[in-house]
Amino acid sequence: MADYTLSYSPQDKGWTSFHSYIPEWMIGMNSVFYSFYHGDLWKHYDNATHNNYYTSQYTSQITPIFNDDPISAKMFKTINLETNSAWDATITTDMATGFIDSTNFVLKEGEYYSYIRRVAGNLDLDLMSAQGIGDVTTVTTSVKDSGTTDGATTAYKLIQSGQNFVTTVSVGDTVNNTTDSTAAIVTAVDSNTQLTLDCDIMATGENYTINATTLLFAFSLDSIVSVGDIIYYGAVPTLGGTITVIDDDTLTISLTSDGACGIIAGSAPVNGDYILYFKNAQAESYGARGYYMEVHLENNSTSEVELFSISSEVFKSFP
Repeated sequence: MADYTLSYSPQDKGWTSFHSYIPEWMIGMNSVFYSFYHGDLWKHYDNATHNNYYTSQYTSQITPIFNDDPISAKMFKTINLETNSAWDATITTDMATGFIDSTNFVLKEGEYYSYIRRVAGNLDLDLMSAQGIGDVTTVTTSVKDSGTTDGATTAYKLIQSGQNFVTTVSVGDTVNNTTDSTAAIVTAVDSNTQLTLDCDIMATGENYTINATTLLFAFSLDSIVSVGDIIYYGAVPTLGGTITVIDDDTLTISLTSDGACGIIAGSAPVNGDYILYFKNAQAESYGARGYYMEVHLENNSTSEVELFSISSEVFKSFP
C-alpha cells in the first residue's frame, strides 16, 4: 500500500482525507499551515499551481461508492457531477467495468453529465451487448482487386493508374500490402485510381490485394444487427471482423477490426461456425450492471477545482 498523509478534523471527529505529500514535520501558525521537507520550510496554499507539493505535481482523486438497496441488482446509466471541472471516471461494479473520460462529460444546466461507457474488448457473454446470430452457411473470402501502386506516395492513400476502383472496391474492404504484410481498411473510394485507407500502409511500388469476406446465412438477419458491430465465432469466441455491409441474409466483414494500425486482427470463420456479434463498446453502451458501483474520479487541473456532489441515474436490473 502506498504511503499517505492523513488529515484529522477535530470538529468532525474523524479522518477526512488522504494527501500524496509526505512532510517531515507540520505546524500551523497565525492561520497559516507550514511543513518541512528535506530540511526546507514550505508554506501551503500559497502556490498558484494547485496540487504541486515540493515541486512534484499530483492529481486530485476521490472514490465514492453507490450502494443503495444493496440486495438488488441495478443498472447504473449515468454519472452527474456538480463541479466546476469535468473529471476522469473509472467505474467498477461487482459485475462489470466502465469509464468516462473528462472529455465525454457535457455541461448541462451548470452540472457535468455523461453516460457510462463500457470498456472495449470485453467479451463477457453475459453482457446484453453480446447476442447470437446463428450458424453461418457459407463463408467466402475473395480478392476483389490487386495491383502495384505507381502514383506518388501519399499518406493514407492507395494510388494506381489504370484501375477501376469505383466498380470493384467498397468501403470496408480489407487492403493487404503483400510487400510488407500490413493491412488497412478502405474508408473511401476517392476515384477509379485512388483509395483512402484508415492506416498509412502503402508506398509507391508496393504490391497489394483488396479482399472481402462474406458470410451467408440460411435466414434473413434480424434488424438489430448493425454495421460496425464486431463478429466473433466458435465455441471459444474468436475475433472475426467488423460488419461493413448487411444485405438480407449476408454480412460482409473487414478482418482488420480492433487491430493496431497495419495489423490484421481478425480471421475468417468457416462454414458451420456459430456467429456472435458484439455492439460497439462506447457508441451503444447501456451502463454498468451490479449490486453496487465504485466510481474513481481523477482531476489533473492545476487550478482550484470544487466538487460538491455526484449522482447517478439508476434503475432495477431485469435480466
